[in-house]
Amino acid sequence: MTTFSLVALPIVALILIVRHYHDIRNWIAKTTKKIDRCRNGAPVQTPVDVQRMAPYPAQPIKGRERYRVMMDIRKLDTHNWLTLDKHYLEEHSVRNDLLRDKRDEVLQCLPESAEACHEALQEVSEFLCERYPHMFEKVIRDDTQSIHNRMTGERFAIRGSACSGEGIDALEAAVRLTMEDLSILMMNEDGEYYLAASASLFPTGWTPQERIGWTISRLHGPVPLWHQQVANSVSKFLARLTPNSPMERSNYFVEIKRPDENLIEILYRPQGLCEKHTRDPSPSEILIRRERQTFRRLPQSGTILFGVKTYLTTLDQLPMQELENLVREMKTWPDYVGEYKGKDVWGTKVLEYYKTRTLAAQMKDNLEV
Repeated sequence: MTTFSLVALPIVALILIVRHYHDIRNWIAKTTKKIDRCRNGAPVQTPVDVQRMAPYPAQPIKGRERYRVMMDIRKLDTHNWLTLDKHYLEEHSVRNDLLRDKRDEVLQCLPESAEACHEALQEVSEFLCERYPHMFEKVIRDDTQSIHNRMTGERFAIRGSACSGEGIDALEAAVRLTMEDLSILMMNEDGEYYLAASASLFPTGWTPQERIGWTISRLHGPVPLWHQQVANSVSKFLARLTPNSPMERSNYFVEIKRPDENLIEILYRPQGLCEKHTRDPSPSEILIRRERQTFRRLPQSGTILFGVKTYLTTLDQLPMQELENLVREMKTWPDYVGEYKGKDVWGTKVLEYYKTRTLAAQMKDNLEV
């Protein structure tokens, strides 16, 4: 090899590296993340895998001995901030129908939330492409970066001239990608957080159309003891939240479904969870409706991105320990709390079912002895 070759080859290599620096950096980052996932034992999920994937575990009913409104905040499992499971396509279809037929009811954004809505879409897209790379893909064309949903075929602009629309479009794109409802919380001049934007497709007893612009305090007005027991703690928690300290919490409700209800009617409950005319629901018609709520401070806008993932479990599918804990908690509720929760509709049936399962378990134990 000539002296010229020895000198020229490194120069050519350096030029190529500089020219393709961003591509090389992205390739190294993706490769490193894949290696990390393998080291951590986290399998790479494919679209087919998602159709068989069990939901991220919901928090169990704890069976507290005394009724109290609690924040019950814990550190967010950041690897599973947004989760996918076997219900994804079915719920995605429900979301499509709601956004087509009831868009104004389920999706609202105040003008001041536009920047935060676009940032939320970017954060959601970055996470999904990293966490589920076989299902979500970044596509760069000209000056526009988009996310491609391999499961649905949808594509949404994330950055560039094509995504310079209103915040409501960005928030809609984000909620079409996820299984979570997403809202933006902003602080007003009085130092109170309020609902500045919301894509809440599976609400219980309210709609964004009715409550956009409401403060957190006003949103929780109907909740018994909320103002007396946790209002100040919630305000302090939201004010102290940082981009590096995302948090989560869980709660549950009891819902009654009619035999002829479809999934849209079960998930979209703006009027509330209990039909007063339903007096004798079966265990398969009593649903434990759980919410996993997540809180993230967006680094650029400083607003809070609030997510809600909804889980449904019929009473007859509830583990015995949780059924026992539900009964224990029911007995601690003051009358006005029980009325708020709809206990007069389903409470007797829950107790009957609990006694039946307890007796069956006792008989099984006696036979085994």
